[in-house]
Amino acid sequence: MIKLKKVLFLSIFALAFFGFGALAEESPTANPVDLYFFEGQGCPHCAKMKSYLEGLKVDYPNLKVYEFEVYFNEENQILYSKMAGAYGASSTAVPMIFIGDEYIDGADFEKVKNAVEKCSSGVACPSPMNKIDKGSGGSNGQAPSYKNYETVGWIVLGGVIIIGVIFTVLAIKKKKENV
Repeated sequence: MIKLKKVLFLSIFALAFFGFGALAEESPTANPVDLYFFEGQGCPHCAKMKSYLEGLKVDYPNLKVYEFEVYFNEENQILYSKMAGAYGASSTAVPMIFIGDEYIDGADFEKVKNAVEKCSSGVACPSPMNKIDKGSGGSNGQAPSYKNYETVGWIVLGGVIIIGVIFTVLAIKKKKENV
């Protein structure tokens, strides 16, 4: 009976330990944040923003910055036009940033940092590319994310399997002892 209690205690402890580890993976800083940065070669404000974004990537390792030069690259100009249209951006000047459901024109470092913090904190921030792919219909053009529920589901399933295996092994041992 004491062995059974020890095994049960250890299995619950292991489940809790591994379960919390998997949930830690879903921490706010783990949320990937896509930021689309449109710039122009030779633009001084763009250069300052580019430098600022490099610093933000150090502070927020989950931040992915996609850079597009629009003065001399026609494909990037087309993408910029589509994205600005999807966001309803009134300006097509550079620098321009698209992140989550908002756009930031000019070199407004504080707005950029606030948007990155918001998206890193677990608020649903769709990739700006999704706005183009799915249009701007609905609140953000995306279906709700069920990623967190899937993770918890896998943790629970793993725990049930572990406990089932433990009890099966214990039942077999007990049966052998009685024979």
